Amino acid sequence: MSMGNEAPPTELPVTPGATFCATLVDQWVREGLSDAFIAPGSRSTPLALALVRHESVSCHIFHDERSASFAALGHGLATGRPAVVLCSSGTAATHFHAAVVEADASDVPMLVCTADRPPELWGIGAPQTINQTELYGGAVRSFFEPGPPGDGDPAFWRPLAHNSWSAAVGDATTALPGPVHLNLSFRDPLTGVPGPLPQPLSPKWSAENDVAEVDPGLHEAAIDAVLNASSGVIIAGRSAADGASVRGLAERLGWPLLADHRSAARAPGVALQHFDALLRSPDFADAQRPQVILRLGEPLASKVLSQWISNCAADGATVIAATTHGKRIDPERVATSTVPIASFVERLSASMAAEHVKSSAAKEWLVADRAAAERISSTIAAAPELTEPEVARRTVASVPTGGALVVASSMPIRDVEWYAPNRNDISCFANRGANGIDGVISTAIGVALTGMPTTLLIGDVAFLHDSTALTALRDRDLDLTIVVTDNDGGAIFSFLPQHALLSPEEYELLFGTPHGTDLASLVRAHGIREMPWPRDPDASADAQQDLLSPDGVRVVIATTDRERNLTLHASLR
Repeated sequence: MSMGNEAPPTELPVTPGATFCATLVDQWVREGLSDAFIAPGSRSTPLALALVRHESVSCHIFHDERSASFAALGHGLATGRPAVVLCSSGTAATHFHAAVVEADASDVPMLVCTADRPPELWGIGAPQTINQTELYGGAVRSFFEPGPPGDGDPAFWRPLAHNSWSAAVGDATTALPGPVHLNLSFRDPLTGVPGPLPQPLSPKWSAENDVAEVDPGLHEAAIDAVLNASSGVIIAGRSAADGASVRGLAERLGWPLLADHRSAARAPGVALQHFDALLRSPDFADAQRPQVILRLGEPLASKVLSQWISNCAADGATVIAATTHGKRIDPERVATSTVPIASFVERLSASMAAEHVKSSAAKEWLVADRAAAERISSTIAAAPELTEPEVARRTVASVPTGGALVVASSMPIRDVEWYAPNRNDISCFANRGANGIDGVISTAIGVALTGMPTTLLIGDVAFLHDSTALTALRDRDLDLTIVVTDNDGGAIFSFLPQHALLSPEEYELLFGTPHGTDLASLVRAHGIREMPWPRDPDASADAQQDLLSPDGVRVVIATTDRERNLTLHASLR
């Protein structure tokens, strides 16, 4: 729900807290702030009022702090701009921690504002008071604790806002975006109106105090390795690189493109759709080992692909990791060099001569990919019951052009990567920095609040982890479809050795973890529209159309069976 911007009652007193917070918000709006996610509480009143009262800020209220923080994360994922997420003092601040960790690992900008009691109430047993100083440790880009507004010089308020914003957004070459923590102490009275605000910062001040760009270098060795290679493969995950540039580079080199949907490079006819299946064939995997592997951005979900990269490196392949700001992303520990992706792709493209000899490797991979696609499609179609690969394929196909797809970790992200159709006309998001399953519904809400029609594919355990996000969801003006695969437990553990090595009783207790929850009743209890998955598109045309057409908030429940799902995946492989 969004709050309107109404003038405060005139009888409220002018307070330092109100003036300080109005200054922060005014400066943040000048920097680009548009949205705030607020978990209500008392101690945060001064900043909450400043946000609600500013006409340029859309405020979204969440009953639960974790939901608020993951929604702010979703906003940052979708826009690249930080939103403010605000809570009261005490344990409320601890519930932001998971989203802060994910924002750190995925380089998502956020302004994390925790209200606090004044220092004279610290350490004496005052209620709702814990040690909030550097609460999130090294997971934040910067930490600011300016003290109660009445104790400080108002001349530093706008620089504080500017510096916190700059730390959150990073810069083009040297500083990664990410979460920034402001721990803000307020004394009573908490309700007031602002006095005159300090003068805005001059453009000269901002330019002199911002981080200067650093020349990333020409990356000559890595570029020469690519241009002189007789064979190569491009692997593309989420990154700062433009999807069209990645596709163009793959086509000019003639190299196979193994991309996930988050890369925006997974175009039909260019990127492989079933590389995971192909690399499960030892003959194919051994025959296609390249001289150079160019990994762009974050890792893909496929463990088989990761193992193949390691095997190729052991055989002498050069692995180049091109990442945002040159951040080290090398889980196999085989990369010979790590370079900033945006400048590297640009310089590599510019270095390619018109007479560069194009490899034929991509054609060989694509021929095999089409053969795999036929077998996989026929196997899924022949299944007598609803399967999770089918749900993934039809869910991805249903996202409207220009819409957003949010995918939960565990099996949904894998089924989308391995079996879903190629789409480069949608935006795809997932919390893959820390690979957690918490806060996924809230992340999708944050994405949908940017105005994009949004579809979320999520498993039942992840859905229950974030079920508090359903609170008041029916009242939000969103186009959000939540597709839940309900197999009554943790399906991904079926693929691990524990499934075969433990007794059925031990496995179900520790890993199967059936929850026994009636998800449809849970959804209806929140007043949200619920519908079963339309198994047969021909027999359920109206239901299928409802799934395909974003219109408000609804939850689609696809009931599947864990053991049959395991059998199907084995058959597909």
